[in-house]
Amino acid sequence: MQIILGTIALILAFIYGCFSALFGFLFPNYYTKTEIRNNLDMNIKSYQIEYHEDTHGGFHGDGEEIIIFRPTAEQIEKIEAKWQKTPVDSGIAPLIFRNSEYNGLELAKYIPNTKGFWLYKNRNEFKSGYSYNFSFAFFDGEKVYYYELDT
Repeated sequence: MQIILGTIALILAFIYGCFSALFGFLFPNYYTKTEIRNNLDMNIKSYQIEYHEDTHGGFHGDGEEIIIFRPTAEQIEKIEAKWQKTPVDSGIAPLIFRNSEYNGLELAKYIPNTKGFWLYKNRNEFKSGYSYNFSFAFFDGEKVYYYELDT
C-alpha cells in the first residue's frame, strides 16, 4: 500500500513540475508582473521590463528581486500623484541602499539619480521585526527600480 501511495505521489509531483515548467515557458514574467500589480498597483507588460534578477528560492522563499522597467505616461502620472518625493525616509534608506547579508543585489548600484519618487510597502506579517518582507520602488523620471526583500 505504501509503495502505491509513494508512486502516486511521485507521479503527481512530476506532473506538477511539468505543468509549472510549461506555464513558465508560455507566460514569461507572469509572477513578476503579478508582484508589480500587487505591490505597486500598476499593470506592466513584458516589453516594459529591461532588467530582472531574482534570488528567491528554497523552502521559505527567502531572497531578493530587482526589476527595472519603463513606465507608461499613465503610470508616471499615478507615480507622481501617489508616491513620495525624495529624499527617501531615513529609516528606510539603510535597508535599501547598503550592501548587507540580505541586500546582496544592492539596488543603489542600479539607480543613477537620487532625485525622484519612491514607494515603500511593508509586507511583513510578523510584528516582531525579526524578519524583513518589503517592497521598495524608486522612479528617477525615466525608469522604475523595484526591489523586493523576503527574509
